[in-house]
Amino acid sequence: MESDKIVEIKTFKEGKKRLLGRLLNRSYRFMSEVASEFLRGKKYTDFRVGHIMALVHIDIEGVTVNTLALRAGITKQGMSKVIKELSDSGYVIVEKHPSDARSVIVKLTERGYDALLEWKRCTEFIDNKFTEVLGTERLEQLKDILGVLVDYYENESELRFDALNMSCILPHK
Repeated sequence: MESDKIVEIKTFKEGKKRLLGRLLNRSYRFMSEVASEFLRGKKYTDFRVGHIMALVHIDIEGVTVNTLALRAGITKQGMSKVIKELSDSGYVIVEKHPSDARSVIVKLTERGYDALLEWKRCTEFIDNKFTEVLGTERLEQLKDILGVLVDYYENESELRFDALNMSCILPHK
C-alpha cells in the first residue's frame, strides 16, 4: 500500500512536463541558444545575449548606470560590470555626467547601434521560429498572457511570497 506522500509525488512527477517554471526556463534557454547562434552568424562573437539587457535600455541621449540597473532589474554593480564589458568591446562609451561628478553617462557607439539593430532582427527571427511551431495567433496570445504576468509582478514591487502558506501577500493600500 502506497502512502499518500508517494502517490502525491508520483502524480506531481507525472505532470512535471507542464510545470510553468520548467516551461518558461526551457523556452528561455531555447530562445537564448537561437539568439546566440543568430548573433554569432552575424559576427558578434564578443556579444552575449546578456548584454542586450543593457543596450535596450540606453536612451539615444545616454543614461546613467543607476537608471540602467533599475530598468534592467539588476544591481548597480552588476550593470557596471556589463557596461565595462560593452565599453571594452566598443558597443558603448562612458562619459562624465555634466552635472553630477559621482555619475557617468552611458551612450551607444555606432557599433552599439548596429548591435541593437541586429538584436531587433534577431527577435524577428525568434518570433518566426516560434510562429512555425505555434502559429501567429497563438504566439500573440502567449505574448499577451506573459505580458499580463510581467506587468502585474513588475508593478507590485512590494509583493512578497509566503512560502509557508504557498501564497502571495500584497501590501494593504
